[in-house]
Amino acid sequence: MTANVASRSSGLALGVALGFLAMAASPVAGTTETTVTAVGLDAYEGEVIEFGYADPRQAGGFEVLDLALIQNGEATLRATLAAPLDAEFVVVTDKGPRASGIVEPGVSHELNADGSAMTFSGGNYQALIGRVDANDAVEERLRDVYRDHDDPLARVLALRRAWKDRSGAWRETEDSEQMAVLAELDQALGDNLSIDLINALIDSRDEASAKAIRDFTAFNLAGEEVRLRDVLRENRYTLVEFWASWCGPCIAEIPYLQEAYERFRKSGFEILAVNLDDDPENWRVASEEDYDINWLNVSDNQAFGSPVAKLYRVVAIPANFLVSTEGKTVARRLRGTNLSETLAGLLDH
Repeated sequence: MTANVASRSSGLALGVALGFLAMAASPVAGTTETTVTAVGLDAYEGEVIEFGYADPRQAGGFEVLDLALIQNGEATLRATLAAPLDAEFVVVTDKGPRASGIVEPGVSHELNADGSAMTFSGGNYQALIGRVDANDAVEERLRDVYRDHDDPLARVLALRRAWKDRSGAWRETEDSEQMAVLAELDQALGDNLSIDLINALIDSRDEASAKAIRDFTAFNLAGEEVRLRDVLRENRYTLVEFWASWCGPCIAEIPYLQEAYERFRKSGFEILAVNLDDDPENWRVASEEDYDINWLNVSDNQAFGSPVAKLYRVVAIPANFLVSTEGKTVARRLRGTNLSETLAGLLDH
């Protein structure tokens, strides 16, 4: 949490913080105020309750929307929202109660504390997605919503909630179906905070993975062993490119890869293609007969079950990492002419 706990020891500092958040929450075009009333907090009199949401783009990983003093066991929190949002609430004190819930523009919600527990209620989206039932098959319910619901806002909220386990911790992996649904909803909704937050979470994981490029060994079509570490040592920059013969967008990238390879190969550029076909004959035909791939090209014929794909958290293709000879990732997701343009800058062409 990013709330400044130390500020609770100073009424003046807290007043400044609350005043700043009140100004930050002033309505803007396209937003509507939502209100959350917290009750039953007598045991936390004089403490602060915080309202916000997890955001990996922020320092501390959390964006605060409002703070309020607990007086007479109650507090009121407000924020202006453009769309429903999966939010979190916590009493900022040691072992203070916390809760999560989906807040909606223009809706009045309630937080009800009972000892060290706190529950959130109110709104149609909370009733559909946010409820927690001990015997409920949560994952299946969320999957049904993000797959098939008529309301795209309900779908994206369910999708973001599906990225968490029952404890509220972010799951370590995404599956290909979720990624496909995310791409569909991104097209349908355009500018949407929940989509931005999911993408930010994925990006933060990708960046963490990319910073620590992991060595691997695989075999080419001739059955010869190829090791990433050896390829990096022999070249200034290596593009680790994940692809498959059945992947249309991957095939569409081949002319751009060929152009970059011909232009920069003598300047220390190499491509190490990692194929994710599950049939070695499909890999061979695509590589040798259909597209005449003449750069390094390896596979273990396990598709997305490949240990190499798992090592790099690849759940959708095409995907790539441009890596320096020292093993540092200098760029990712280079599509089309972006690859040659990036290499031109790096290799002074």
